[in-house]
Amino acid sequence: MRVDEHLAAYQEHRDTIFKWALEIQGLEKSQRTLGLNASRGIIELLAVFLHKNKLIDEGFQLNHRWFKSPKVAERLPDFKGKGKIIKELVALENLCETLAYGTQKPLETTKEAIERFTALEKDIKELPE
Repeated sequence: MRVDEHLAAYQEHRDTIFKWALEIQGLEKSQRTLGLNASRGIIELLAVFLHKNKLIDEGFQLNHRWFKSPKVAERLPDFKGKGKIIKELVALENLCETLAYGTQKPLETTKEAIERFTALEKDIKELPE
């Protein structure tokens, strides 16, 4: 995919979280929506960074499922901050899977996913080009 397509996908996931799930549905009713969109959205943002810095080509596709284990680092090119980013992406992916497919979790778990998403969003956007 091209950078603009990844950006559009990221924005769609972000809007689903912050506009539809939180503003319309409310946090209490958004566990699964958040779980399904947070990890996928943040991976789209990472793809934007990797494409813009020519670390991957347009044919390379990231899959959020790869981020269940720190071994995903072996599949990705090196970049400054990679270790921290990978660690946080793995934590978010595993948390999101629990939210998306598990039984109802405490509200704090859903809040944690939002906090992890926004922290990763900030960290990825601040990566040096």
